[in-house]
Amino acid sequence: MKPLILATAFVTLAGLTPAGAQQAPPTWEQTTFNTWKSLHDKILVMAKDTVFPDEKLGSKPHPDSRSVLDEFRHVTIGLEMSTAALTGAKFDYNARIKADEPKPKTRDSVVAEMEAAIAASYAAVQKDPKPSLIFWIDHQAEHYGKLVSNYRMNNIVPPISRPRR
Repeated sequence: MKPLILATAFVTLAGLTPAGAQQAPPTWEQTTFNTWKSLHDKILVMAKDTVFPDEKLGSKPHPDSRSVLDEFRHVTIGLEMSTAALTGAKFDYNARIKADEPKPKTRDSVVAEMEAAIAASYAAVQKDPKPSLIFWIDHQAEHYGKLVSNYRMNNIVPPISRPRR
């Protein structure tokens, strides 16, 4: 009994949490932000991934679908739309689509815009994660799945499935 009392006293005095003690679960807000960030971090890794060659960025799984590059641009527009919704800013989807027409069809162009949109969205989501984000998480996850499928159709292993070094 004495060793148990001494061990308990030591743990208490040391400010340590006993093994098996549970932490409070994350809040809804923390979970929403973490899910948002994790999803978009994975998509950004794919946008930057040079294992997927530039000459295949125009590939489509079907003539009626978006190319890989267009999926990345669409995700970026979704980030901008959701940030606008969270911050109360106006967003004109059709004008934004039209603004993309003259832009270079390159990885660098897409990545630069996506990084800016991600940074703005992370700040907005962390500040005020509204329930409407559930729709956006679901929608963006659909595009992530399409991108994974594009990798597989081009016989490339997606970054998330590659062995860790």
